[in-house]
Amino acid sequence: MQITPDTKVSELLKEYPQLEDLLKQHSPAFAALKNPVLRRTVAKVTSLQQAAKVGGVNIVEMVDALRKEAGQSPLGDNFCPDSEDIRIPFSEKTPDKIVTHRLDVRPIIEAGDHPKDQVLALANELKAGDCMEFISSFPPTPLIDLLQKKGYLVTMLAPDKGVVRTFVERK
Repeated sequence: MQITPDTKVSELLKEYPQLEDLLKQHSPAFAALKNPVLRRTVAKVTSLQQAAKVGGVNIVEMVDALRKEAGQSPLGDNFCPDSEDIRIPFSEKTPDKIVTHRLDVRPIIEAGDHPKDQVLALANELKAGDCMEFISSFPPTPLIDLLQKKGYLVTMLAPDKGVVRTFVERK
């Protein structure tokens, strides 16, 4: 298996379990990989590109380090990620809007499910100017990407004691 930015985290760790520690060395955000429920759910849909956003690391440097450890050649200087924005910025404060909808996705993940459907259903209920907050134990990068592609404004507070607050606004 060739390691690329599109490689899913769960596939990487299944094929190369010895790379878990190296992945965790790139960012403390990857410590969540020790959670078996997270590995069975979110890690299956999260690419290394998305994980790099969560960890705030350069995707090329991270993938090249993983490839080197796995005995693969580096991506090289010619590789250009799909997006110039390879990080998800954390907001310093909550949005000025009043939160009209809340969802804590941690119990959903702990039950072994993925919260995508519940988050999207709640986001679809938002009216212009409404703001939804959902709470997770890690930055929900795949959901943020999906919501942004659907035209929502998404902000996220930096993780605080294992809690990440993400705000979704309908434009």
